[in-house]
Amino acid sequence: MKAPEQVVLFSDLDGSLLDADTYSFDAARPALEELRRRSIPLVPCTSKTAAETRHFLKRLEFEAPFIVESGAGVYLPERCFPGLAPLGEARGDCRLVRLAVGYDEVLKGMADLREHTGGAIRGFHDMTSEEIARETGLPPELAALAKSREFDEPFRLLREEQGRPADLEAIASRRGLRVSRGGRFWHLHGDTDKGRAVELVKSLYAKRWGRVRTIGAGDSAMDLPLLAAVDDPLIIAKPGGAYDPILMERLRSPRRAGEGPAGWNRAVLESLADHFG
Repeated sequence: MKAPEQVVLFSDLDGSLLDADTYSFDAARPALEELRRRSIPLVPCTSKTAAETRHFLKRLEFEAPFIVESGAGVYLPERCFPGLAPLGEARGDCRLVRLAVGYDEVLKGMADLREHTGGAIRGFHDMTSEEIARETGLPPELAALAKSREFDEPFRLLREEQGRPADLEAIASRRGLRVSRGGRFWHLHGDTDKGRAVELVKSLYAKRWGRVRTIGAGDSAMDLPLLAAVDDPLIIAKPGGAYDPILMERLRSPRRAGEGPAGWNRAVLESLADHFG
């Protein structure tokens, strides 16, 4: 069978393309250079905000759509899809397609969770940029970007016994919200996932180029919908070398990668070599 003409790579950021502690992507530079050489789009699919993701895309030197806040919003640069009917609302040089309820509704849900846990919950909305920097290891200027949220609220349980996940999920569902576990934080967000956003971007590339082949990379259970929506899923190992058990159980024949950006680099290069020969 003739190989598809165009490849698109969707990737989680934290713990995958970016080191979980330092946020460096230096170990992934060979694969990034190969993507640029072949004009393959790198589409971030992350729990980060649009402001954070724009920052990293600029450093990565890619212009591509980006999926933010766990799949709640899709930003489409105008230049990426010339001639296609515009979707969503104008946001500078991009169009924003909303796939979930907004931040105001999420904060109402956080108030419900806070009442249930007796105040034993703390979200980004409650933290200063300096506190977020301490919690995440982000530089202060990036912590401020992480606080600029539109859809999704990361939070910590201050006393785990006060907020069992099943209880929190039941309370969140009363407002049509969901609770998910990310790499560092719990997240409260609307009824959406990364996979739905990936399907939207895939459809746009298919309209532009015809048949496409998709690669996806992620390291946590929140990435399951992303990895299930692509042709070649890459599971990035956690620090220490273990793989997320949910990803291992639910995905059929995933490509196992090493830890962080070094593992991401090798697995992406292997996937490209398999595709292009």
